[in-house]
Amino acid sequence: MLEKRSKIQETRERLLSAGLAIFSSRGYAGATVREICEEAGCNLASINYYFGDKSGCYQAVREYARKLRREVMQRCWEQIERDPWEALRIHIEILLDHTYNSTMSRINWLHLRDLVDNRAKPASEPNPEHEQQIQLYEQRMTELLSALLGPASSAANISLIRYTYHSLCLFLPIQTQVEQHCFKGKARFRLSDHHDKAFLTDYILNIVRHAVSDLQAEPS
Repeated sequence: MLEKRSKIQETRERLLSAGLAIFSSRGYAGATVREICEEAGCNLASINYYFGDKSGCYQAVREYARKLRREVMQRCWEQIERDPWEALRIHIEILLDHTYNSTMSRINWLHLRDLVDNRAKPASEPNPEHEQQIQLYEQRMTELLSALLGPASSAANISLIRYTYHSLCLFLPIQTQVEQHCFKGKARFRLSDHHDKAFLTDYILNIVRHAVSDLQAEPS
């Protein structure tokens, strides 16, 4: 019985991972159940068995992506009180993984498609737990950035610092994909060739340090 349950869980995980790959690449309307099952190495009946239909699979993949995001962010939250600058470093690394880590990149593209592509996408049911997680995320982000800014902490300054490093981290995967498409794989800015994740993490962290220092030096 335990072996059967383990096999069921393993198959479901494969389908979720495959669904993340296909939905993030093609969007809900462009994805097919056949593609997901082929990616997962499962038969066509698997989607109906585990999720009911394509819509149920999509909702399960969205929750799967949220779960993975929560798990990686936990490393950041654990550092806020101990060392807020280290917490920021971890968060920058997580955001840069939208470029450097295939799973996190797919999660990012799924999220972006969710925001802008509503064609034939199933409406999601209200999810109080998800709303609570969003509120908790915002609360912890405020705690982190307030700890960095100290006396200069204000709603405006918190937003400024947050948008500064978020935009730098999140712009990279979009711009690199645009350049690869426009220049047929010969992008002018090739991250893997010239700027690895460690370099970019330090570079963005130093920009934030200077910005925080400037805000702290402003007369109150």
